[in-house]
Amino acid sequence: MTEGDLLQRIAQTLKQDIGPAVDAEYPKTQAFMAGVVLHKLGQQLALAPQHQRDQAAELAALIVELNDMLQTIEVPAELRRTLAEFAQRRDQVTLCSLIEALYGTRAALDAVIFARLLGRIRETLRADINRRVVYAS
Repeated sequence: MTEGDLLQRIAQTLKQDIGPAVDAEYPKTQAFMAGVVLHKLGQQLALAPQHQRDQAAELAALIVELNDMLQTIEVPAELRRTLAEFAQRRDQVTLCSLIEALYGTRAALDAVIFARLLGRIRETLRADINRRVVYAS
């Protein structure tokens, strides 16, 4: 049994067995809400490995596509350096640095190129939000 499964079972017990057995409203509500919290935490734990794989794949695809977009375009060295660092580390911190570098070099970029680069980054950010919403709902 995984940690996620265990939390799901505890949540079910709280909501279906313990909560209904309690007569006082406040403790009954607490038992139910504890069940809700544990249920969501169980979902998050169960989905974490797949979400990590999905995120790694999306970041890898983002790196490939950004490098393809920038191959034939003259861009500031700072942006290239930050993209190379992001390609090496592949984490949220360097992705934020890449976004900052993109905005920092915006004046040196063609408006269409800037919009394409930012749009592609936003796709990856949106996918991350969508993954988080799965267990937040």
